[in-house]
Amino acid sequence: MNYLYIAFTDISVSVGYNNNKYDYTFDTVNSTYHDWLNIAKKINSDFQLIDGGVIQRPVDGDGDGDGDGDGKKSYVIKTQDNKTIDVANLFTESLNKPFIIENIREVNQQNSLERKFIHREKELTWSIEYSGLTSGKDEYCQESLLTVANGYIGLRGTLPEMTASHDYYPATYIAGLYNQATSQVNDHQVVNEDFVNAPNGQFISLKIGDGDYIHPNNVTTLALTRHLDFKTGVLSSDWLIETTDGKQLNIRCFKFANMANMSHYCLHYQFIPLNFSGEMTLLTRLEGNTCNAGVERYRSLNQNHYSVLEGGAKQQNAYLLAQTHQSKIGIGLASSLCGDFFSPQDIICHFSDSVVEQSIIFNAQKNTPYTVEKSVALTTSTAYPDNWQDITKWELPSWQTQLAETKQAWQTLWNEADIAVSGDLMTQKLLRLHTYHLLSSASPFSNEKNKLDVSVTARGLHGEAYRGHIFWDEIFIFPFYIMHFPDTARQLLLYRYRRLETARLAAKAAGFQGAMFPWQSGHDGTEQTQVLHLNPLSGQWDPDHSCRQRHVSLAIAYNVWLYWRNTLDNPFMKEYGLELLNDITLFWLGLCQWDEQDQRFHISGVMGPDEFHEKYADAQEGGLKDNAYTNLMVAWLFNEMTTLYRDKRFTDKLSEFGFSANTLDKLCQIKTQLAVTLNQDDVIEQFAGYFALDDLDWESYRQKYGNIYRMDRILRKENKSADDFKVAKQADTLMLFNNLDKTTVKSLIESLGHSLSESFTEKNLHYYLKRTSHGSTLSRIVHAYLAEQIQLHDLSWQLYQDALYSDYNDIQGGTTAEGIHTGVMAATLNTTIMAYAGIDIRQDILNIAPSLPKQWQGLSFKLRHQCALFHIRVTHNNITVMSDKACTISINNHLYSLVPNTPLSLNSKEGNANG
Repeated sequence: MNYLYIAFTDISVSVGYNNNKYDYTFDTVNSTYHDWLNIAKKINSDFQLIDGGVIQRPVDGDGDGDGDGDGKKSYVIKTQDNKTIDVANLFTESLNKPFIIENIREVNQQNSLERKFIHREKELTWSIEYSGLTSGKDEYCQESLLTVANGYIGLRGTLPEMTASHDYYPATYIAGLYNQATSQVNDHQVVNEDFVNAPNGQFISLKIGDGDYIHPNNVTTLALTRHLDFKTGVLSSDWLIETTDGKQLNIRCFKFANMANMSHYCLHYQFIPLNFSGEMTLLTRLEGNTCNAGVERYRSLNQNHYSVLEGGAKQQNAYLLAQTHQSKIGIGLASSLCGDFFSPQDIICHFSDSVVEQSIIFNAQKNTPYTVEKSVALTTSTAYPDNWQDITKWELPSWQTQLAETKQAWQTLWNEADIAVSGDLMTQKLLRLHTYHLLSSASPFSNEKNKLDVSVTARGLHGEAYRGHIFWDEIFIFPFYIMHFPDTARQLLLYRYRRLETARLAAKAAGFQGAMFPWQSGHDGTEQTQVLHLNPLSGQWDPDHSCRQRHVSLAIAYNVWLYWRNTLDNPFMKEYGLELLNDITLFWLGLCQWDEQDQRFHISGVMGPDEFHEKYADAQEGGLKDNAYTNLMVAWLFNEMTTLYRDKRFTDKLSEFGFSANTLDKLCQIKTQLAVTLNQDDVIEQFAGYFALDDLDWESYRQKYGNIYRMDRILRKENKSADDFKVAKQADTLMLFNNLDKTTVKSLIESLGHSLSESFTEKNLHYYLKRTSHGSTLSRIVHAYLAEQIQLHDLSWQLYQDALYSDYNDIQGGTTAEGIHTGVMAATLNTTIMAYAGIDIRQDILNIAPSLPKQWQGLSFKLRHQCALFHIRVTHNNITVMSDKACTISINNHLYSLVPNTPLSLNSKEGNANG
């Protein structure tokens, strides 16, 4: 195996490779974080064909040399710009190979290195880890990515001792917990529905003698590591601190939300006095005084959303009951303590000012470990309508019992959803990070048997950005559940069905027929989008027309159709799906207006996915005319509704909703006469009038502002408007190719009377990619998927990697701090399967046409399609497919019959099947 051997001195880096030594000048003492990145990149450039590396350090060197015997020893340094770096992790991520720390005297023990590298790589691809204590946006970002959740409860990845401030933000989120509040902002009264930061049951802290309770801001952090295990959903922290008078403590905590029992979470808290003995006090709280302060730009708004109704504690048990102010959702919180250094009678209980406190005073002995376990239950009246207040009577299982439960539940989920990539450590790691957060945001365990009436929010159960609302991001999220957990996809679709009547009322109030679903949906399905938007760059209030993104209903229709195509769940269609599709179709039917002059139907007053273009420059009203994405998706919907009505299984049911032969005639007329414009180069005009807009000097704006993701805000600051320029926040027209294959898009456009060249897809990709700022993390992954479809492999890979790292590296400069982006996380998983494994789940026969990136050796996964479970493995030379049912599949446009539970192995180059 080819390993690097790296050693640091104060002024240099020495690299050993193939019995040769290479030296680099490097000031390790006075270096910044970027200096370390640069030296890692330099070494990566110079040594590309390696399998990993050993970072050497003296036995008595600086840093923590303790380890577990499998290469997980640490070498942590503090940079001149106050960043904490785990050197092994830095080199691992920069070189995309496993690096371990070894003392000089252990380096030559070659016989143990192989085992250590195998262990290290496995650990790296199943976890994330952060060293050192940060604050502000960096800390908030880590907390989001370290969140533990189970689809109902989300707990940000803070230490138990942390309290809410600009530096840290412990928060608890519960799926479906919303409340509206009115705020006075300047001369405006603003009503917002927020994703409520629920009462907090995580707080635990210690004090020594008469000192202050330990908090990150009043002690010195000597070392801190936080580690999230994707396999088990357990977050562990190891914190070494020193008080102002020199007393040292080691505090370790393990925290998880029980994936097997959605209303429970646990903390296992252990501490060791290292250099002192004496009186100590442990304090734990249930805090009913939390508020919504996780997003800086929202902090001037009303942050208070609930009131405590009652609370109390008796010995080891404590509870709080609360209720939101406007939505009247009940919240129940209860906890139970046990430990090895106290009995229930030793616990002192106190309740005041919405906070329940329990404290234990004891005499601690030097170098003696002490443990307390805190089991917590959390309920809401939306999920437990009949017994949420009975939480005070619940028996709370022990830490060990719940740990075994949650590990088993996570194993069940990973057995279905894991995507295994070989040959690319960091891609594997990030795909599992994204899978973990998807399953944390909506879990099959919490969504079974109609437990929850929720869908997946745009920021998961991880933060308060977008106010925890549900957007069209579902169109990116649902394929993951449809392929791996179709029963969960069904439950998530019911969130929309249960709000169908609200959507009908919204359409009627706006003068339309059918159902008009909201751009931002929360508790009851009413429109929660603001009508005014405060521009943080200009300080001005601007009209917000984003509720005109009516295409959200097309995303709902698409998800219903995709679910049905993949599950053949006809009962769902008859009971729920057809009604949704019918009402959405009626809405769009009413928006299509005939123009005698050009003999076309037009759709006006809408916005596309772009979002930067809200209206025409000289218009008072918001909205645009003939957004191509919208019009073509409407044509697609009308095509599908025509097919469904002609399907004898569904004709009668659709007729019950008023769908008739006359409706069918209207759909058939409109779907071939909708207005879509193309230029002489086959470029589809994003909306009517787009081609007449000015081009932007992109390079000058990059030089002036650096980060130009939110070009709309930059232009407003300069008293300009994005409405005047060919500039997009994210993929708009190109979203068509995310939803539909190239052949379908081409057919739709040609059915409208246009002729297209074979290269029209590539022309559209290059045209719009040059004019997109990628202000949404979703933008790059849509472009990556399309680029791969047209064999632009290098472009696809670069965009895919950007999207894959977008939350992990927080590429938008602080947005991950406010919660993860569930849409892009799901989209990266979908693109891995659909673009690179070449899986098309939109047809009756599963299609496989791999295009494996050169950076990978292999790719394997499971998926469900039309009641069959498939095991698929793809390498550059072979494709292996196995199904649990007899079926026909298509591989590289050739049909093959599968025998149940018998692998079909195909030489992808020669086209020979074996097995």
